[in-house]
Amino acid sequence: MRSISTEQFYRPMAVGRYNSDVTRIPIIREDDGVLLGYIDRAGENWQAETHFGYVFARSDSQAAAEEVVRSQGLAVMQGLWRYYDKKDEQWYPCVIKEMFEHKVIVIRTNDMGYQDPDTAKRVTILNPSETSLVKD
Repeated sequence: MRSISTEQFYRPMAVGRYNSDVTRIPIIREDDGVLLGYIDRAGENWQAETHFGYVFARSDSQAAAEEVVRSQGLAVMQGLWRYYDKKDEQWYPCVIKEMFEHKVIVIRTNDMGYQDPDTAKRVTILNPSETSLVKD
């Protein structure tokens, strides 16, 4: 499975929730084959999702959802997120370093996104959900 580094991303546009449905349609950038995200039917609407199922936008048509993924799918990964540390029982700010379909690797930061050498910590989140990783 190929990992995707956030260095190639830009600023996020929206925030949402997770979807674990297996009927997702992958959206691939045609010029280089990069997976941009997924779209999925949600009742009568469509939703745009990250590689690991985080729903970041909704629309009333499949074409509109696909356009959102093409324009924002990688961008939503940039910026601050928050992960829940089960050991400490608290949420910490972080940035996404690598992502896979069922695993995300984050770096703990301060609230401004700075990776302070004294507090930065690399954390692997398996099967991320709204109880373990959310967009800040």
